[in-house]
Amino acid sequence: MIPKFKYFGSLYDHMKKDVLKRLIVEFHESELPELIERNMDVDLETRKIISIIGPRRCGKTYYLYYLMKRLIQQGVDKTRMLYINFEDERILLFSVKEFDLILEAYFELYPENKGKEIYAFFDEIQNVDGWEVAVRRIYDREKMRIFITGSSSKLLSKEIATALRGRTISYELQPFSFLEILTAKGVEITPDLPYSSRRFYVKKLLDEYMKFGGFPEVVLEDNESTKIRILQEYLNTVFFRDLVERYSVRNTILLKELIRYLVSNISRYFSVSRFYKLAKQNFKVTKRTILNYCSYLEDVRLILFVKKFGTLKEQMVSPRKVYCIDIGFKTASGFYTSEDYGRVAENLVFLKLRERQLRDPLMEIYYWKQKHEVDFVVKRGREVEEIMQVCWDIEEAKEREIKGLLEASRFFGIKRGVIVTGDFEDEEEVEGVKIEYIPLWKWLLHFN
Repeated sequence: MIPKFKYFGSLYDHMKKDVLKRLIVEFHESELPELIERNMDVDLETRKIISIIGPRRCGKTYYLYYLMKRLIQQGVDKTRMLYINFEDERILLFSVKEFDLILEAYFELYPENKGKEIYAFFDEIQNVDGWEVAVRRIYDREKMRIFITGSSSKLLSKEIATALRGRTISYELQPFSFLEILTAKGVEITPDLPYSSRRFYVKKLLDEYMKFGGFPEVVLEDNESTKIRILQEYLNTVFFRDLVERYSVRNTILLKELIRYLVSNISRYFSVSRFYKLAKQNFKVTKRTILNYCSYLEDVRLILFVKKFGTLKEQMVSPRKVYCIDIGFKTASGFYTSEDYGRVAENLVFLKLRERQLRDPLMEIYYWKQKHEVDFVVKRGREVEEIMQVCWDIEEAKEREIKGLLEASRFFGIKRGVIVTGDFEDEEEVEGVKIEYIPLWKWLLHFN
């Protein structure tokens, strides 16, 4: 006689396998959606596990679909692809012990593919406790190319690297860049764009980008009130609640105030000591707690900090500059005014530079300050390649911006500097240094 518990266990596995088969067949029978090409290039030839991380709702699932389309174009049959979304409510209680059921379900449906190379896509894999054990086992034993995604508020790139022990290459996806927004809106980027009437529409989209940011769902939403509601939901649920749960944050009010403070002070210097003096008036708090919270915010890629160019000691003791992963959070928090255009523009320039940095692991981004200041110093390897200022209204601050570039030019031995402006375009030579003035919309489109 079969023990009762074994019988029910087998019945449960059979039911779960049926659900998995349904998911697999649904995927194979469905059409892949229309996709917007992202400015991230994944190596499809590597044998490593490909990990795609980024904030929730930044487009990771759709990027997997994009990779699938690339494979299909290369001649890979869709039935050789296995896609499981671990946020599907039908498998929310999925256990790591049940991973073998995925392979059983797939090969029972497609026995002819046994022995062929299979492409497995595991979406939002952080929802399965202990997922790394199963993925390592599949990678080591099966003839499978594996792609996984994880939300950065739940799964960090350093955790993936540790869990998969050298078996993975990680890529980070950001919300839409300005170029990707134009692609989503059907704007064709051609050499005659700066001279055509389409440039007015491009500038209108830049205004929207500067106010609402680049999360795909927000970009494709027309109603401004709905845009703000979506952003508030992202900020409150995706980031705040995930942070509290992930790091067991006890002082949730302080964390919320820190987020509000940083989001409202983008492109400014941030000093832990200064914030501590403000916070201790209302909270029982230590500097260590504030430092930890800042580290959490950077870990989940909500807030990003830029250090001062200098020695290690200078970097440790100097204030850092604050940038946000999506400018829409500033609007959603109620801190957006027309007077903030300069700081918003600087944040967008940083995000564009960071997009390049994600593709180039040798690239580093700093600010520089001695008597004068330079907003961005771009270093690659041992060489400083670029010095940049961001100034929305150049007529008001042209002399100050030039002084910073000239001082930095002498320090680094660079004979070229860039000032990204609101709409001013020109070129001049000052004290042997070529200075280019480039409107933000042009710089965002053409600087790669």
